[in-house]
Amino acid sequence: MKHDLALWTGFLGGPLIWLTSFGARWSLSGAVCAFQWKPAMFVIAVIALLMTAGTGYLSWTEWQRVGREMPGEAGGAIPRSRIMAVFGVALSALSILLILAQAIPDIMLGACQ
Repeated sequence: MKHDLALWTGFLGGPLIWLTSFGARWSLSGAVCAFQWKPAMFVIAVIALLMTAGTGYLSWTEWQRVGREMPGEAGGAIPRSRIMAVFGVALSALSILLILAQAIPDIMLGACQ
């Protein structure tokens, strides 16, 4: 049960954290413009990056736990765990790239642009 929770957290965590950070940044954009306080956007991005890296690390450790082999065509709990762990690492990496891409305008543009 504990390992299933870790697999699902690693698998869904990165995209859910990205979606939450996207919503939080969108919700705060009006206040950031009104008060000219861009560090709020950076704080959200850094927290989201750290949490997403944590889900990627969780998936990586689960992949090491079940055996560092690529998932094959076999059925059962071990191949399912391997595929979830590998995709958890991949989804976390993609989510990190998305969070970084969303931070680029904050670096290059002003608070109200």
